[in-house]
Amino acid sequence: MFNTTVGSNSLASTIGSSAGESPLGQGPASACDDNISTKYVNFGPCAISVSAPQCGLNTGFYLELQRGASLVTGLQICTADDHLDRDPILVTLEGSNQSGTALTLGSSWNLIYSGISGLQTDPGRNHCGIVQLFNNTIQYQSYRFLALSNRGSEDSIQYSEVRLFGY
Repeated sequence: MFNTTVGSNSLASTIGSSAGESPLGQGPASACDDNISTKYVNFGPCAISVSAPQCGLNTGFYLELQRGASLVTGLQICTADDHLDRDPILVTLEGSNQSGTALTLGSSWNLIYSGISGLQTDPGRNHCGIVQLFNNTIQYQSYRFLALSNRGSEDSIQYSEVRLFGY
């Protein structure tokens, strides 16, 4: 998704190299596939080869946990294979107990984390940053991750994995 902020409706991304798009094979499913050799890329309000501070920002994804509601109290983000300026630096995580199309509605989401990504110091390409722990006492069945800023001025934002921790 792109052009999405905390508490707002989600705008679906498509495949391509223009605003609000992800390259083929680099969509949101790659962010949670437990494989740091794949990556999620989103251009946000920009197009490929247009480098600006706002490119890739306010993008992300949401997912429904297959095992049901879980208490998430931490997250870890892993870098992708190239362009360190595309690394997310400030991120949010929201939780919801809605499912399906209700997850596109901003009113479905509750903010549980807003802060640093754990990638302030570059761990290298295809490596994971520091786990960010936070207080959360509510189990959710769905989570929405958004990238609010990146390391530098690039045409997109990218990461290979977002890992959720808890029980």
